[in-house]
Amino acid sequence: MTEHDDQLLPVPESTTPKKRAGGALQPWDVGDLPEPPTMDWRKLPTLIGPGILMAGVAIGAGEWLFGPAVSAQYGGTLLWLATLSILGQVFFNIEVMRYALYCGEPIVVGYFRTTPGPRLWLPIYLLLEICNIWPFMAANAAVPLAAAIFGHLPTDADYRLLGITLTEAEWVKAMGYAIFLLAFLPLVFGGTIYRVIEKMMTFKVVVVLLVVAVIAVFQVSWDNMVEVVTGFGRFGQVPDRAESVIAGRHFSVNLPGGGREFTLRGSIGDGTPDFIELLVDGSKVDPQGKNQDAETRTVRAKLEKLVRSEARDGRFLVDDLDGRRRLLIRGRIRDPLKKRRAESAWVAESYMLVAGGRTQTFAVGEEMPAEVREWADELVALQGMRRVGLVGYIGEHGGLPDLNWAIIIAFAAIAGAGGLSNTLASNYARDKGWGMGHHVGAIPSAIGGHKVELSHVGMVFDVDDTSRQRWKGWVRYIVRDQAGVWLGCCLLGMALPCMMSLEFIRNVPVEGNRAAAMTAVGLADHLPGYRGLVWTFMLMVSFLVLAPNAVFTGEQISRRWTDVIWTISPRAQRLEGGQVRLIYYGILSLYGVWGLFALAFFDPLQIAIIGAVLQNVALGCAALHTLYVNRTLLPREMQPNRLMQVGLVFCSVFFITISIVVVVTRVM
Repeated sequence: MTEHDDQLLPVPESTTPKKRAGGALQPWDVGDLPEPPTMDWRKLPTLIGPGILMAGVAIGAGEWLFGPAVSAQYGGTLLWLATLSILGQVFFNIEVMRYALYCGEPIVVGYFRTTPGPRLWLPIYLLLEICNIWPFMAANAAVPLAAAIFGHLPTDADYRLLGITLTEAEWVKAMGYAIFLLAFLPLVFGGTIYRVIEKMMTFKVVVVLLVVAVIAVFQVSWDNMVEVVTGFGRFGQVPDRAESVIAGRHFSVNLPGGGREFTLRGSIGDGTPDFIELLVDGSKVDPQGKNQDAETRTVRAKLEKLVRSEARDGRFLVDDLDGRRRLLIRGRIRDPLKKRRAESAWVAESYMLVAGGRTQTFAVGEEMPAEVREWADELVALQGMRRVGLVGYIGEHGGLPDLNWAIIIAFAAIAGAGGLSNTLASNYARDKGWGMGHHVGAIPSAIGGHKVELSHVGMVFDVDDTSRQRWKGWVRYIVRDQAGVWLGCCLLGMALPCMMSLEFIRNVPVEGNRAAAMTAVGLADHLPGYRGLVWTFMLMVSFLVLAPNAVFTGEQISRRWTDVIWTISPRAQRLEGGQVRLIYYGILSLYGVWGLFALAFFDPLQIAIIGAVLQNVALGCAALHTLYVNRTLLPREMQPNRLMQVGLVFCSVFFITISIVVVVTRVM
């Protein structure tokens, strides 16, 4: 053998695993991208992905509490905010799943891979996480459960249950504790936590959408259906509510006094007014008379006199101002049990126009100025409000309409999922085994998950003809999952409860977190022959909507930070794959202790509103960071196209803008 013969021998393959640089963290492993599943309806479980799970999350407070609360007061006019919110989240969800397909890691780990690394991003994302640590879902789920047990909406009266006497409000809080603690049980059992939550949310989505769809088809009027459906596309329109609206027993009456503005809202039951809210210059004042100045007491007495004289079943009154003109309309409300579905709910009987010191009265059918007729017809058709263009209104009045922007922005924020909870789409894609998640593993449950392991580092693939073709198939898969399943369920999940709200509790003052229970009251009144059955059934549906999301609240925090610690912590990297459960359940336990404290000392509705507004900031920042991750860490051929990049920028701008709106309206 010559000295050159060894050059002809085969070179042995290296046994060292291939690595690829992964930004500011440890390099990725390299493997093969698996083939995407084929569309085969006989393998339906393989087709169901994070979209259906995230849809279960989406059908929660936004759709069942804030959506009906907003539509009850403002009709379907503001639903276009939900359209923009959900569309922005579709772009975000697809892009965080794109990252998971490429390397098998959740997007939050990708954030920490970008320069300069965890030292910067760790405190930032801990700060943004504040919006998610409030367990308001458990507290809100307790309201319909308590109402079903009491037989009425909770009050401050005493109630004896299980041999214990507490006020009904105290029982609601106690049930909130119980629901919160029981929500941890589904996270303990099963093979992987993802599978348990997927089954639970799939059941919830199917049952809830089926129930509300049946109610909408058979009980909701055509006008209300159309108003909701068209509301999703009325971009830029906002409601301009009349100064005073009295609809049957429910009222929201307004009276200016000495440069101040007074608004009284509530309902009349058994001849006695229930004053839910008194606003003086937009600020809440005790409606029962405590700590009121002399002017407030005087004006309140005038408003109460107006309510007592005008609020009657089957009648309505609208009092509206347009510049120096005032239009007052009286009429009757058709009996919902006798009204044909195509008929309008309100029928005007008289009009009174006050302008320039002159008062004109018009009967039905009498000719009146065209612009007044248009004004009056819109107030009757939309039951006490008109629609105006947002830009035109700001140009004319120099500011936003006088609406409850805090609850409106909360509604827009959690239409869909909202906040950092959307990042979980990437975690669940990994746990589902999609793309390179097939090689990485999943977080095992405490009981029954001993054979499940999770890698400390993601795995990427070489770009070649085979991987390019498979990549296109996987991208189509996540687009179908999000733009099909998730988007469709979110829109239906928002539309159907809003239809019910318009039909059964329109113009009803919605107090706090009782929107779901009040919808049950409205439906029960609509079907008096089945009142008891309908009341209990709808409250249980409300409970089914809200309670599973109490499970998700703790799950999302634990999962997000478990993946971060598992990847970036040197101490965690010394643990074996199955021991990731130690970190997950450690974080979950800390959240459990904090949650009990929060439920004891914080108001759940205020927590929900504040948390939702903070979620806007978190999602707006995360959208831009996701764009940066996918443009810097992914190969050029796997990066998002221009449409998806524009979609992420739109998502960021939209959610940050609506956060600014809340700040501006608070300052004003």
